[in-house]
Amino acid sequence: MLTLVKRPKSPYWIARGTINGIRVERSTGEASKPEARKKLTAIIEEAQSAPASHDWRDMTFARAMTAYLDNGRDPRFLDRLLEHFQDIALGDIDNAAMSRAANSIYPGRAAATIRRQLYVPVNAIINFVKDEKLRAPKGGGARTMFVMPALADKIIQASTAQPSPWLPALITFLFGQGARAGETFAIDGRDDIDLAGRWAMLRDTKNSHERRVTLQPRVIAALSLLPNIGEPGPLFRRFDGKPFAEKAGRGGQVRTAFATAVRSGGGDPGIITPHVCRHSWATWFYAQTRDPLRLKEEGGWLSNEWQRYVKLGTPEIGEEAAKKGWNFAVPGDFGGKEAKYRAISA
Repeated sequence: MLTLVKRPKSPYWIARGTINGIRVERSTGEASKPEARKKLTAIIEEAQSAPASHDWRDMTFARAMTAYLDNGRDPRFLDRLLEHFQDIALGDIDNAAMSRAANSIYPGRAAATIRRQLYVPVNAIINFVKDEKLRAPKGGGARTMFVMPALADKIIQASTAQPSPWLPALITFLFGQGARAGETFAIDGRDDIDLAGRWAMLRDTKNSHERRVTLQPRVIAALSLLPNIGEPGPLFRRFDGKPFAEKAGRGGQVRTAFATAVRSGGGDPGIITPHVCRHSWATWFYAQTRDPLRLKEEGGWLSNEWQRYVKLGTPEIGEEAAKKGWNFAVPGDFGGKEAKYRAISA
């Protein structure tokens, strides 16, 4: 049976419980408990008479969110989403519905806030109920794939055969700086990068914490060849010079070109994705610098995920990276290691 409860930061009473074996959680839309009791009766009757559906598109947002929370998922930002979407079927939540939700729930807020507090949790709930794959037991650790510097060179060289002046520089940046695809596509060619100063700003980050990265010498050389370096607008572009669309933040619009370069360079595009460049950078970086603080800061990790690369980055990998011109040291690092790696790469 359903009972009335309050959720943090919500003024409304929530009808919560189980009916016919199905978990229900719906806002009454009432801040007064006596008025909420009146709505509770109608909610119970509707839930008892509702026909069963096996299509996730017919599931209400409220029911999907309940299942999501019952499985221990992140509850942040969900109160306001429940109030807005609760009886809407998941199949009706399209781009237009999301745009209306953004204007209603977060009017005037920054795009990063809307993305983090609206789009991310709604997508997470929808993907949770859509996913019918069997889930293996947790444990055993995540697999960390990375490539060696020699293969990275072959991939970059192979990319020069494609009709895009941006692709070789883009892949060099991904291997040399360890940025996520979305962060990289958001770089402005005039305001977010300084080749002489050896830095770039990553503003549209996964965790919404912008950060400054130190440009690696090979990256500087590659970026200096771009036709739009120093000009306003996206630094990295499609082969036709047009900006990547929003979905490029997941590496979508460069994935085919990247896979072609990987295959031509002798790698397996089913394993080596744009994100594997980030794993490779972290492994090479720590192998050279032995500096976990810089690794964490330049990689933009707020969690302990960076610790995986400490175990992978052996000195031999660092030396091979240096021989290929990947030099991650900065002046004053660890008693002159910069000079050592600069000499090896010369």
